[in-house]
Amino acid sequence: MVVKADIEDGKQIDIRLLVTGVDEWNHDDVARKIELEDTDGATIELTVFHNNEIADFEWEVGRWYLLENAVGNEFRGEMQLNPGYDLSVTPLDDPPTAAGDDGPTDDESTVEKSSTSSAAADEGGFVRGTEVGDGPRPTADGGGELLHQQPLSEGNYLLHFELGELRELTVHEYELRATGSGGIDPDDFTNGVEGFTAKAANYYQSRIGSPVTTADASRRRIYATEKLHETISVHGYTIKSVHKGETTLEARSYTNEGPLQEFVKQDVKRAVAGRFEVSGIDSIIEPTPQRTANSGLFEAYRKYKCRIRVDADGTVILGVNVAYHLESTFSAAEWVERGHEIAGVNVEHDTDLYDSARTATVKEIIDMDYDDVLDGPGVPMSEYHEKHVEQEVINSMRAGDPTIADLQYGSDEDSIFPQLLEYCKVIPTFDQLGRVDETFLNVIHNESRMKPEERFNVVTSFVDLLGPTPYFNFDPVPQPTNAGYREHKTPNIPNLRFGDGNTGFYGRGGLETKGYGVYKTPESFDIIALYPADEEDASHRYVLSLLNKLADYDASPTAFDEETYELGSEFHYSQSAQNASEYDAALIVVPDEDEAAAADYDDPYPEFKRRLGQLGVPSQMISVDNLGNDNYCGNICSSLVGKAGGVPWRIDDIPGDVDAFVGLDVTYDHATKQHLGAAANVIMADGTILASEAVTKQAGETFDEDDVANVIKHVLEIFAEEEGRPPRHVVIHRDGKFYLDVENLISRLDKARDLIQQFDLVEIRKSGNPRIAEYDESNSRFDLADKGVAFHVHNGEHSYLTTTGGKEGSPGTPRPLQIVKRHGSTDLDTLAEQTYWLSEAHVGSLSRSTRLPITTYYADKCADFAMNGYLTKGSVIRGVPYI
Repeated sequence: MVVKADIEDGKQIDIRLLVTGVDEWNHDDVARKIELEDTDGATIELTVFHNNEIADFEWEVGRWYLLENAVGNEFRGEMQLNPGYDLSVTPLDDPPTAAGDDGPTDDESTVEKSSTSSAAADEGGFVRGTEVGDGPRPTADGGGELLHQQPLSEGNYLLHFELGELRELTVHEYELRATGSGGIDPDDFTNGVEGFTAKAANYYQSRIGSPVTTADASRRRIYATEKLHETISVHGYTIKSVHKGETTLEARSYTNEGPLQEFVKQDVKRAVAGRFEVSGIDSIIEPTPQRTANSGLFEAYRKYKCRIRVDADGTVILGVNVAYHLESTFSAAEWVERGHEIAGVNVEHDTDLYDSARTATVKEIIDMDYDDVLDGPGVPMSEYHEKHVEQEVINSMRAGDPTIADLQYGSDEDSIFPQLLEYCKVIPTFDQLGRVDETFLNVIHNESRMKPEERFNVVTSFVDLLGPTPYFNFDPVPQPTNAGYREHKTPNIPNLRFGDGNTGFYGRGGLETKGYGVYKTPESFDIIALYPADEEDASHRYVLSLLNKLADYDASPTAFDEETYELGSEFHYSQSAQNASEYDAALIVVPDEDEAAAADYDDPYPEFKRRLGQLGVPSQMISVDNLGNDNYCGNICSSLVGKAGGVPWRIDDIPGDVDAFVGLDVTYDHATKQHLGAAANVIMADGTILASEAVTKQAGETFDEDDVANVIKHVLEIFAEEEGRPPRHVVIHRDGKFYLDVENLISRLDKARDLIQQFDLVEIRKSGNPRIAEYDESNSRFDLADKGVAFHVHNGEHSYLTTTGGKEGSPGTPRPLQIVKRHGSTDLDTLAEQTYWLSEAHVGSLSRSTRLPITTYYADKCADFAMNGYLTKGSVIRGVPYI
């Protein structure tokens, strides 16, 4: 029987294999990776690319298949399989005879692996788990049955649920007054009087057990659903609530929507309190882990994020997302003892030891003894801990030499306090987990990519646990709803234009399947290729294949040269880059990043990028590991054409009467409340990039609307130079929220109506949006929704839009974008369709859209390049050297 040991690199093979898993990939070329086992139980991976004949083959986990004409591929010392051009896959009705039941049972395997892990753990090192055992599943996961209690119609659904109805609510309004003659010093509270009012409202609602929220925070007004009869103490102030009368809040009022939402949030939070770990309705964590690493050092818990919307007709909509929350089972002090860097790591109080559940960021380890006196309380740290920690634990810490660090509990410098790291646990990031237990990280990544059916089932089960809520008695319907939203679909038409006026559906379809050629070649396309001297032969062969691909795209270079460089000092790389200054584009072969980091030579990537960027020569890097990998050729060639000023394809017909789009990205640091950098670009109505500009600030400086306005001015001047007139209608896309005075920006733009007659301000928000899936009535299941599906809110100015999914084979359930109109007359249908087509216009990806429109996607890339020094800041950038 043929097994894994018989596979040879680059040779065809016929082999019988068992499918153990299917891992969907969100990658330009890779459609999915099939996890397989041979008859000996050895694991093998088959990579399926989008251009394979079997790209849409339906693999069945647990079934054996005969693979004929598969090709061996050695990757990082591990033998894998790739599809040959004539690969055939045949399902087998029975397992091969060599794959009998002679191996150990599942129980025996589990016991063996568990004992191995325990032994390794006893030796004191971090254990890299080879497998993850099944842990308890606290959620019933009965959402599948709940979903289908009532018939669902065929079509697309938001992952939204009807919580109940709240058309109006009569509440008590209070003014907060501090006893004594001095009043309140706003400097005592973060955000001044508004911060004081919010804190007092929170104190009241936690004290009386019914919803309380701010009314007019600047006037110290709050709303309470029940009468308040007691005074409270806030930061040393004695606060009295003075009743100002009753007020009826109405859902149809824009100003009342916020308080009503807040009341519902508090009710939902109370509904899950005691059954989940709850810090807010966007952080509801199951009490027992869903998965535990074999080492026992890490656990993954399901975490639910809820969002509340009260529609104008009073319908209360609950949106729910589910993800994983990672926790460690060891102390932060152990993390330090094992040699890991602790500065900047997030930690949380270990509530098995400490009675206060708080999170913080480690600043630095400090030289301090446990019995040293704390500056603030004026008592030894050990004595201060007596109100938080059991005395026997304190005694054990006194007897040892505990590790103490400064922890930052808030955003300001006044929130830094010393703490024993023995009382804290590390909150592992994916990056930290990957360094310690990559196997467990891979399991969590795969499980978090829930397909629509599983995601909707899990969330439906959670929603069923919510009701009835304690205050409003909401009893949610455990079925998804589109209440409050209207569905709209972008027409599925061949709307990308290639050479000779031909149109197609996506980049690869036009350039390769149809062979149309690029829409526009660069005016001058002189290319130089630079290779490490010891990789010259392999690099030369690969670059020749790229030149052949460019010829297939009708985009052959006007000139081509090649040189070698020596791996060594960054100063040598700078000189080699200088030799490329007369060319229109450069192809640079560089070592793999991990290899360069471990080598004694300088990594050439950043120096080539920086120097060529300063010289205005766009560069395309190719990792040595990818030499010979034809799967990237198309993307490399398409990117190279775009970087040199050509247009691989453009949008054929954009809806609306827009002249140009402006993409705007401002890097905002929430911790320091500072804007660090900005980038903007002008994209013509057909999706072709005109120019970009990037600026950054030094430490301590901030951006405001002056900087944003200046960037917009510069890029619009370029439009006028190009077109001979100012743009009549501009749509400005902001990556995320406008963290500036939008009304002031609108006022300034209004004064320039002679230059910009019409403009729209639109936010493109990437996170926290409800998933969208398509319900298949015939099979009673949810599947991936098609790209271009949008849901527009009835009473408001936002939409949810799917820009990936469908036949792209995205892993899990694709994440929609939220489109928020902040100003302008363009309707949501048009704004959504414009955003969708701009997500199809990224010329660096032949087979997949970017999820983001190129307005904000390119602005973000441009800002990153500028921050890294790969572009000349403040200068106008032609083409797209940053993709």
